[in-house]
Formats: sequence, structure tokens, C-alpha cells
Amino acid sequence: MKIRLRAFLGFAAVVVATAVLVPAGSSRVAVPPKIFPTVYFVYANDCTFTMQNDAGNVITSLAPGQYTVDVRTPEAFGAVPLTSIGATGFAYCKGLAQFQLTGPGINLQTSVFGGCLADEVYTETFQPSTTYIAQDNNQPATTRTSFNTLSAAFTVSPTTVTSGSTSGTSSTDIVGSGIAVKATLAAMLNPQGVPSLTLKGKSVSKLQAGRYTFSITDRDSKGSFVIIAPNKSAKNLTGVKFVGKRSATLKLTAGRWAYSTGARKTVFVVTAA
Repeated sequence: MKIRLRAFLGFAAVVVATAVLVPAGSSRVAVPPKIFPTVYFVYANDCTFTMQNDAGNVITSLAPGQYTVDVRTPEAFGAVPLTSIGATGFAYCKGLAQFQLTGPGINLQTSVFGGCLADEVYTETFQPSTTYIAQDNNQPATTRTSFNTLSAAFTVSPTTVTSGSTSGTSSTDIVGSGIAVKATLAAMLNPQGVPSLTLKGKSVSKLQAGRYTFSITDRDSKGSFVIIAPNKSAKNLTGVKFVGKRSATLKLTAGRWAYSTGARKTVFVVTAA
């Protein structure tokens, strides 16, 4: 009888503790995403690069803090027909960039989506009063770039994006707020990695220039939904391992755009407003 009583009291204690830790009616709420300043590593066709800020100015030092690191090539190097155009030496990185950024807390290596895209982004934290090294491993001696970060007094603070997202979803306004959104586009990446983009149930083939919200459902754990601009730069709107729902607002300018998973690409046209 004592054994049963002890077991009952132990079970009751677990129930009470659970009730304290998880209040009735509570639900998980996703933390609003943060927008960080961007540092760009911009390639030239000879497989060299420069480090630039958001204004497009070449920089040689960086304030410490969390940044979006954007590795960008003039075009998808893997799609360039090197033999046909007679490319020699390190032109177009021989078809594949081998970017590397290392230093305290950072060990980033990318081929820019295997040469299939011209733009790939990461989030990295740069420590204060530290030296970092960037290089392309196709020609490390030529491209090796060393830069320093400033003291902790110059730490960069991110901006939080307000959203009413729930668990499993997030919302990011890439171009800022205050300008009307023309429409919401439904983007889908099915479990087989096939992307689609629709407006009011119809496949998107032509849009007017302006800001659009992409409501994305990503069901592929090995692929990501990517938007490619007319200048060949790309925005990865989900992430290779992400599965769930996510939204992002983009400003679409006139020209030929595309949505892609890397292996598949569908073009749509944006006309002047």
C-alpha cells in the first residue's frame, strides 16, 4: 500500500511540474527574424573578388557584429561554356568558385550552389579586434585578402522585423516597409523538389513591377526556393534543410526573372508598372 502511495505521489508531482512549465492554452510563437547589414564578396570573371558594403563601396575593415555574408559572381560560373568561348587560366574560376572565409568563429566555404547560382548568402558573426581571411582556393595566393574588425565599441545591432508569425513560420521584408504590396504570390516546393509559383491559382508568367509577398511552402528537405533576378543575382528564400512555411517580400523590377531549386528553373517576365 505504501509503495502504491509513493508511486501515486511521484506521478502527481510530475503532473504539477508539467502544469507549471507549460501553462494551459500556451503555444510556441516564432521569434521575429532580424535583418543584418550585409558584407559582399563580389567576384569578377577572372576569379578575383572585392569586399564591399551595402553602398557598393570597397571596404578593408569591418565593425564587429552579426552580418549577412553575400558571395556573388557576375553569372553562374558553372553554366558558362568554357570550351566554347575559349576560356583560359582562371577565367570564371574554371567553372566553379571555391570561396573561403575563416577566422575566430567563422569557417565558411562555398562554391555558390555548385556553380548553379550567382549569389549565395550566409549569416556570420565577426568578433571584435580580430583578423579574418578571405580567399578563393582556385588561386589562394592571388586572392588571399586579410581584413581586421574594429573594437567592441563599434558592434553592429540588427533590426528586428515585426511579424505575426506562428510556430513553423517566419516572415521577412527584404526591401523594407512603407511601400504597398501589389499581391501575394503562392510559392511551393513539393517533396520531389519541383517548384511552382501561382497568383490566385494561376501559374505566374507575367507580373507588373512592384513589391510582392512570396508565401512559400517548402516540403523538400534537400532543396530550397530561389528567386533569380534579371542581373542573375539570386535570393535563397528558404534554405536547403528548411521544411515549413515562410514568407518574404521582394521588389520585382522590369525584366526576366526566374524561380528555381538549382536543377529546375522557370522564367517569368516582369513588365514596367
